[in-house]
Amino acid sequence: MFKKSLVSLVALMIVGCASVGDAESLVKKGDWQAVGEQDGLRGIPSRSMSDLNELAQRAGGQNVDVSDYESGYAEGVDRYCSLDNAYDIGLSGMQYLGVCANRPDGLRFQMQWQRGFEDFQSADQTF
Repeated sequence: MFKKSLVSLVALMIVGCASVGDAESLVKKGDWQAVGEQDGLRGIPSRSMSDLNELAQRAGGQNVDVSDYESGYAEGVDRYCSLDNAYDIGLSGMQYLGVCANRPDGLRFQMQWQRGFEDFQSADQTF
């Protein structure tokens, strides 16, 4: 279990670092829609205004386009919260942070994710 948890943690850190770099590059291009979409597709909560401002500063002082970010985020979360994805997200060992909870199929999404996550954890016991 420890070995699988450590691998998952390292993978999340790599994805997180890559995403920060990707987000900064998108901000430099002024593509706030893509930044929001990326966040939504990753299933992370929407960034706060202070987080967006910090990202803009790291990317060279770009202005934040909140409307574009929110529009992209909504598109990304719509795709992330597809019931077809829930089991696979859990099976990959990724944590679910509740971004689908207020959607009509939010409970079903969580149950499918949980089933996948339990299968992920069971697979860890076979090593």
